[in-house]
Amino acid sequence: MILKRLLYLFTVAALPVACTVSNDHSSRETSLQEAYPNVLALQEDPATAKMAGKAGFSAFSDLGAWHAYSLPTRFTGGFTGPFLMTQQNGVWASPSLANLYLTDAATGQPLALDSAAFEAVYLPGKLVQTYTGKALDLKMELIFISSRSALVQVQLTNKSGADLQASWRGTSWLPESHFNATDKGVRLEQTKEKTIVRLWVPEAGKVQVAENKYELEAHAGKPVKKGATVQLLLAQSAVFSEAELAQEQPVVATAFKNPEEVFSQNTQRWNGYVQEVLPEAKNDTLSRLAVKSLITLTSNWRTPAGELKHAGLFPSYAYRGFHGFWAWDSWKHAVALVQFHPELAKDQMRTMYDYQDKFGMIADCIYRDTLIDEHNWRDTKPPLSGWAIYKIYEKTNDKAFVEELLPKLLKYHAWWYANRDHDQNGLCEYGSTDGTRIAAAWESGMDNAVRFDKAVMLQNNASAWSLNQESVDLNSYLYAEKKYIAQLLQAVGKAEQAKTYLQEADKLAAQIREVFYDAETGYFYDVRLEDKSKIKVMGPEGWLPLWAEVATKEQAAAVRAKIMDPKLFNTHVPFPTLDASHPEFNPRKGYWRGPVWLDQAYFGLQGLRKYGYTQEAAMLQQKLWRNSNGLLSDAPLHENYHPVTGERLNAAHFSWSAAHVLMLLNE
Repeated sequence: MILKRLLYLFTVAALPVACTVSNDHSSRETSLQEAYPNVLALQEDPATAKMAGKAGFSAFSDLGAWHAYSLPTRFTGGFTGPFLMTQQNGVWASPSLANLYLTDAATGQPLALDSAAFEAVYLPGKLVQTYTGKALDLKMELIFISSRSALVQVQLTNKSGADLQASWRGTSWLPESHFNATDKGVRLEQTKEKTIVRLWVPEAGKVQVAENKYELEAHAGKPVKKGATVQLLLAQSAVFSEAELAQEQPVVATAFKNPEEVFSQNTQRWNGYVQEVLPEAKNDTLSRLAVKSLITLTSNWRTPAGELKHAGLFPSYAYRGFHGFWAWDSWKHAVALVQFHPELAKDQMRTMYDYQDKFGMIADCIYRDTLIDEHNWRDTKPPLSGWAIYKIYEKTNDKAFVEELLPKLLKYHAWWYANRDHDQNGLCEYGSTDGTRIAAAWESGMDNAVRFDKAVMLQNNASAWSLNQESVDLNSYLYAEKKYIAQLLQAVGKAEQAKTYLQEADKLAAQIREVFYDAETGYFYDVRLEDKSKIKVMGPEGWLPLWAEVATKEQAAAVRAKIMDPKLFNTHVPFPTLDASHPEFNPRKGYWRGPVWLDQAYFGLQGLRKYGYTQEAAMLQQKLWRNSNGLLSDAPLHENYHPVTGERLNAAHFSWSAAHVLMLLNE
């Protein structure tokens, strides 16, 4: 442990130190929430982006809400959004649904405001705008108070020399939508999605609605006297049903009665989150990276809705097609989530096991609304749930959670051998339930990896097919899972049963070392079922035996040499998903044929460390931090990175990238 810590310090000491925020939490006087402003750039103008055809964006949500907000690029008197995650890929309900509008109470003339006097700040768990001008001082803050509602608090000082009239105004972008006046607010309804957005104010005032526009008096219609300072409140809820809306009414009422208390609770909760994820080393650059990873995860957090029975995380709220829960992603998310929110980590596991079928299989992915997207039962994903359950137990010592999920884990583990071991030799293959090769490749998680290019399908039973190759990563995962299962069984007093899994692990270890390792080239490969010949394509699967600690020392040394070779895997951003000398190496468009994925980099780095190659791991991790574009700045964390240029590729705000950053910073 001491050596690990020293080497970690060696790594961080070589990274830039942006400022001197201490990680000595015990002596910190300022709030941790306040200490990490703008770790992620969050100012958005959906109208401009829409005209420019811009697809990506950044947004903030919390507590598992299904809607999100951004900061405006200029002062509008409101927050950008909400962005509703109720459709296939989400939609902006409005450029800014609630804007504070100020007029001279006597003349009705609007108060002219200067955007130069405006500042916008994204703090962990809170959006803040301040306006300081000749006529007005204003501070506007937004936090989430539940999984369906956000609260906006405005502190306004009138310096204009005249009484001011305040109101909220907004316009909907949603098709087939309209506003209705309600008690103390308005509601926006859309026929197509049956989503209800409700705006609430504490006291009744005049309301005007006209199809997709509304105006709602603030401050109960009373003028803000010249020289006076007042507090204005507004709540925004986005719900799926009238029942959910009814549940939000007391939540909002409580917040209106004591907003200071709910803001204090928000600060306390987020101070706790931040404290849990900060690395021990005093390096503000890495601390900001940790906080950026934290807010990436929390903005992808969704609470139960529709078909989703427990909370979990989207891979990315901002990317087309990623508005669901995936099995492989879930296991990785959970290992990071347990650092700061153990209950969410447990729910992330439960939400996938909710859909375990009678044979033990876990679906590849599940969605809130199956009328929009069907759950995918064509394949499952690599067996890492045992690792995640063990990591949750290791952090929480929650034996009841182990007792709850262990029987399901054992059933899933057995499913692999019943449905993905074509020749029943104890070595499994990736496969599918529909006999298609594409679904079998999806099952590996490495969708278009070169090693599967020439594979064909073999039928095992009525609903199970295998690729005609045994995969080294799959069997390494299964080996690791047997070891984790044994530890979980021992934790709940089933030591005799644990012995069985340890014996199976020993047998499997010998097979992995003998069957998949090629002494001539010094690497692990998949093998063909028919003759056990090796498919000599070098990818991340070859270093998984190191992460699983199944390789011999000699085998690990040989794999280490391949990882450290600049012509293969020690590229500008290390750990490409195909060795850089391969003719199919295609970093920009290759997906799993070259781009660097942070999960596979994590397995490589931790694999090296497990065999004592700590200096090599420290050096490669430093390259990963430095050379992945935007990783150490306020740019979003991406799905993958170009190994030669460092360019950010594919989905932004990618959850498992954030998860593995947190693992590397804190393990």
